[in-house]
Amino acid sequence: MDKLRAIEYFVRTVEAGSFGAAARSLDVSTPAVSQLVGTLERSLGIALLHRSPRGIALTADGRRYYEVLHRLTDDLRDIERQLGPGLRPRGTLTVGMRAGVAQACVMPHIARFLARYPEVDLILKPVETLEEVDSQDLDIAVMTGWAPNRDYAVRMLGNTRSVICASPDYWRRIGEPKDPDDLRGHECLVLRSSGGTLLDRWVFERNGERRTVDVRARVLSHQSTWIQDAACAGAGVIRVADFSVQRHLANGLLVATLADWEVLESPMHFAVFRARQRRSRVVRAFLDFLVEVFGASQADAATRQPGRPEWFGRVHGRQSMHATVTRIAGARANRRP
Repeated sequence: MDKLRAIEYFVRTVEAGSFGAAARSLDVSTPAVSQLVGTLERSLGIALLHRSPRGIALTADGRRYYEVLHRLTDDLRDIERQLGPGLRPRGTLTVGMRAGVAQACVMPHIARFLARYPEVDLILKPVETLEEVDSQDLDIAVMTGWAPNRDYAVRMLGNTRSVICASPDYWRRIGEPKDPDDLRGHECLVLRSSGGTLLDRWVFERNGERRTVDVRARVLSHQSTWIQDAACAGAGVIRVADFSVQRHLANGLLVATLADWEVLESPMHFAVFRARQRRSRVVRAFLDFLVEVFGASQADAATRQPGRPEWFGRVHGRQSMHATVTRIAGARANRRP
């Protein structure tokens, strides 16, 4: 058990009035808070909280324990205020980033962070999945997708917008779709999520009307840059986040279509780190830098966070691959003479 984190969760639960409110303030799941507080109680051999359908209340032992912790917290804040400027961020920060978000959003501004914090050194690593936060011993990761329902602290940074595009040559040869359903006749280059899900079901909405299109996946990859390069070469149609193809759209290598339809299930930019690092001055400094770069406060981003796609959080992998390959094989069989 992480004793310091358990104490933090207990104090926040008392001050917030419920496990759910504490979890929201800590950016972790409600079960994570409830379970760790329970572990703390078992380690102490006492009940700290009364639990009932109406909510929680401190036990007599819990009140005494909380009062001691509250005084200790006040003392710690006084010490920090007295130290003041001496507590400047310093040290080495290991940052993981998805390649696309690093290239398009973070690295063009990284010199600003280095100039602002001259005593901080950065180690930058490419990451694809949240599991790498632990396996690569990252202090913080910058991801694009949907925030995990796991025991991580999460800071929302901003929205993305998905676009449908292909090369000018491809549109000349095949013709641009006039309607989302027309995409069924096109050759599409499909991303595979970090969790193993093939994103070959594209959902559109316009004026309250929703369309769902299962596209024909000629190329499958979890590397967005690869399918972008293939699309620029005329191989087919892609659905990608607009930030990742801005330069291709600007220089005419790709042309967007179906602009009057909103492409749903667009992912979020978010930062993820271990909850125990919440008070790390270096982590907080980098988070503040990210919020500045992405141009959205945490509260604003949270209010605009889209719902997770239907498939998010399920177990996928081979089952998803089999389903998509079966659908592709069936479509090809139907076209045979």
